[in-house]
Amino acid sequence: MKKYQLLILKKYFKSFLTIFIALTIFFTGVDIVSNISKLPDAANMKILYSINTMLYFSSYILGLCIVFAMISTVVHFIKESELVVLYALGTSKKALLKPFIMLALIFISIFILLQNFSFYVSAQQISSNIKHYGKSSQLNENLFLKSGSSYIYISKLDKLKKEGTDIKIYEVDGGDLIRVVRAKKGVFIDNYWLLEDAEVTLKPRLNEGSEEKVLKVFTKKKMEVLAGFKPEIMDSLYDNAHQLTIMDSIKALTLLADKDISLIGIKASLYKSIIYPFFALFLMIILFFRLPIQRRGENIAMLSGGLYFIALIVWGILFLFIRISQNGSVTPEVGIILPTFLLGIYAIFTYKKNTKSF
Repeated sequence: MKKYQLLILKKYFKSFLTIFIALTIFFTGVDIVSNISKLPDAANMKILYSINTMLYFSSYILGLCIVFAMISTVVHFIKESELVVLYALGTSKKALLKPFIMLALIFISIFILLQNFSFYVSAQQISSNIKHYGKSSQLNENLFLKSGSSYIYISKLDKLKKEGTDIKIYEVDGGDLIRVVRAKKGVFIDNYWLLEDAEVTLKPRLNEGSEEKVLKVFTKKKMEVLAGFKPEIMDSLYDNAHQLTIMDSIKALTLLADKDISLIGIKASLYKSIIYPFFALFLMIILFFRLPIQRRGENIAMLSGGLYFIALIVWGILFLFIRISQNGSVTPEVGIILPTFLLGIYAIFTYKKNTKSF
């Protein structure tokens, strides 16, 4: 990498870091001030709330900061007349854009990597629990799920402890209830729900030729059921807004692919983690070519302000699409993949047009 590219890289990194820290602190501060009366009195809960709120906001503003930092960096070089000098020395637009793309890809890769850690993806939920219930974890009550031909009811689910109470599983075959499993307690261990003292009821089939007409009831000390149904996956099926890690999303889609279950929430979670972040790279490329070479004849302040505004509008629209995808108003493919894909197509077109790479 050439010296001027290292200079751009250094300036861009500093701009990104400054904007990222400033926006994270700003949004976190506004949230804390707005909700201070709802927070518990315990100092440790307030600290935990602040940390998780910062993590939550950081996941949403990262893309915005990537774009803002590029605009800030290029505007700095324009004002210092350094950009026009680089062009005068024969530097191509492609070479100037390269450091921005490299660092943006690093930031996006770090973000995607963080999506594999539950502490990061659960930050918003933990903050919400502290604000509404005064504790970091909250029991989900009265979960009723369907998996293939089985219907699952859990009175209370504690994702943190991976425990469920008052569990009932109803197995149906062709509209005929054939087995009921009841347990007062279950724990998710080694990819299975381990039920303690499970009561199993076998009902005779309604087939005309069936000779078994008596209910069979027996108890099993330990019983493994619902393979792969992690508490986080159950919660996501129950609440589409719940965010899963990338690995949990993939496992859930694989596990439930052939089951008659709505996977909208899980798909939205996965696409939000690995597809949506690239909007920042595409938008950065588009806006880069909208900036002039020099300040002469240009109102740099108005132009850069307009680009900041455009970035905010695009970010807001994509954020809205994510929300409506999570609640099922549109499919995640239409709400997340399609807008990002179209933005990417336009970014490629803009790049090739301005670098004459057709």
